[in-house]
Order: sequence, then C-alpha cells, then structure tokens
Amino acid sequence: MHIAIIGGAGTVGTTVAYTLAVDRPEVDISLLDIDEEGARGHGIDTRHARTFSQLSQFGGSGPMGSVTAGSVEDGSLADADIAIVTASAPRPEATAERGGRAAFLDQNLTLGTEIAAELRRHDPIPVIVVSNPVDRVTYRIWRELGWDRSRVMGYTLSETARAADKIASLREAPVSDVYCPVVGEHGEDVVPLYSRLQIDGESVTLTDAEQTAVRDYIRNIPYDVINLRGQEETSRWVTGQGVAQLTSRLIDGGRETDHIALSVPLDGEYGLEDVCVSVPVKLGRGGIEQILDWGLSESERERLHAAAKSIQADIKSGSEWARFPAGWNTSINSHGSSPKARIAWFSPEFSL
Repeated sequence: MHIAIIGGAGTVGTTVAYTLAVDRPEVDISLLDIDEEGARGHGIDTRHARTFSQLSQFGGSGPMGSVTAGSVEDGSLADADIAIVTASAPRPEATAERGGRAAFLDQNLTLGTEIAAELRRHDPIPVIVVSNPVDRVTYRIWRELGWDRSRVMGYTLSETARAADKIASLREAPVSDVYCPVVGEHGEDVVPLYSRLQIDGESVTLTDAEQTAVRDYIRNIPYDVINLRGQEETSRWVTGQGVAQLTSRLIDGGRETDHIALSVPLDGEYGLEDVCVSVPVKLGRGGIEQILDWGLSESERERLHAAAKSIQADIKSGSEWARFPAGWNTSINSHGSSPKARIAWFSPEFSL
C-alpha cells in the first residue's frame, strides 16, 4: 500500500500522515510538497513515531512501511495508489470568521488545476480532496483530471463528528450513541439530516431550537478553534483523523455498513448535476462505488438544493466549468483491483 499526500509539509497533511503512520503501520507514505526540506523533516519525525509504536518492548510487531518525502514533479506519484490533496494557498487575512473558507477560492482553484495536471500524468487512482473550499476545489480537480467521477471525492466528514458532539451534549447522551449524517456544502449551507437522527438506535426528533443550535455549532466551531489557537492554526485533529479513517476504508475496500457523506460529482442524483456536493455514498477499493439515494424530508431537500446552487454560482463564474465535456465518463463504478496506498502532499494548508 502506497499513499501520497500532496501538501505533506502542511498542518493537515502532517497530521494525516502521523495518524496513518501509527494506525496503519504497513502502508508506505509519501509527503510531497514544494517545501521539500520541511516535508523531509516531517517525514523523518513521522517515521520515528511509527518506529516507536512498533518496538517490541512496547508490544509492536508486524511489517512497517516507509515514510518518504519529495515533490509532485519528481515522479513520486508514479506508483501512488491513493492521493490526498491537502495543499492550499496561505491563509488570507480576516478569514477567522464564518464564511472564511471562501477567501481561498481563487488561489486554491488555480492550485487545484496545477495538481490535477500532475495527477493526470498517471493512471487514475482515488483522490481525496481536503483543500478549501472543498466542494469547489473537488469539482475543479475532477474536471481537470477527466477521470471517472468515482475516483474523486471531497472530504466533508468533520461535520458529522461536530454534529454528533453537539447532539450528544444537548441530549446528555454518549457520543457513540448518536447517528446523524450531514450532507450539503462544506460551509454555510451545511445540511444535518435530522430525519435520519438516531440516539442509541432509536429515532429522535430535535426541537426547532435544537436543530438551529446544532447547525450553528457546525458552522461556528471551526472558527472558534482558530480564534482560540491562533490564525496559523486549524482544525487539524478532527480533519486528520477523519481523512485517515476515510483512507483506511478505501485501503480495505469499504465496508457493507459504510454509508458516509462525501462531496462527489453528481449527474442527476437528488435532482442535481454538474456540481460537487456532499451526499451519502458507499466506498469501494477504487473510490466511490455507489451514490446512495436516500429519501430526504422536504426541508432537507430544499437545503441540499440551496447548497448546490451556492456552489454552482462559484463554479459557473468561469464559463469553462459550466458543463460536462462531451464523452466524459460520469458513471459510478466498483473497481475491483486492490490498490497499494500512497499519500501525496504539497504546500502549507488550512482545513476547517
């Protein structure tokens, strides 16, 4: 397994690498970044952390993969089996308030085009996009790649953890008992699916005030974290763990019970097309195996469409992104071959 992280010297990239290195000691990890020295430094430290966890006196055993560093231009992507894109432009000023993800739009779309050009030199592999605003950047990378849409997915799982945390607090329940998937935009138009909310396996109805509190918590808490820890920080731990969990699912070929929400290209599902927005999916070894058609309440469907409309407004600000190119494959397939896992990284990034 060989995993490549594009943006490997950055905050989220290094956190993902560390989490995977410890949780999946058998995989090979590559930290790819324009800051090659920084990537090498983080690679050495991560390798030592993995080594420590594998020492026999601490109960470690089994095979241990490599941790290396490089750049996307040096051929390190050639044998990658999964690419994780955490690269981002530096944080603009005054982006520590709600809606701050949008400030990255122009620069990160350009960066996405450059990254796609490098990925396109190689055979299609699953690509996890973390760079913000993630729905727009995922769309740009997928359009530039020209690959089957099952290969490209935007990471949006942090909202699920945040929703569960808030609901558990409101209802004084263990967080492990809470199930509430979250779809929509990775941003203001986030859509918790309260119609599917369960606590300890039982359907639960939140009051209107509770629903508003959960939705506002999801929107606000990333910026609260930034303001508490400083402008150069980010929600690195929840994102790092979530991306590592997603990557592990891809390595293992998904699970029958895995129904998670990711930002994926839609072609008619939920009445939406030519947009990337978070919806429930089933994973396979090659990427997205199936987009799940869940019944939504009327308000949830309206909110999902509002999210898509907001994302499309940015997508269509450049006419070249307006429609699927003729002949492009938009099917969702299962890919049976077993990938090796490789993670690629690029430049300092920020994830909310």
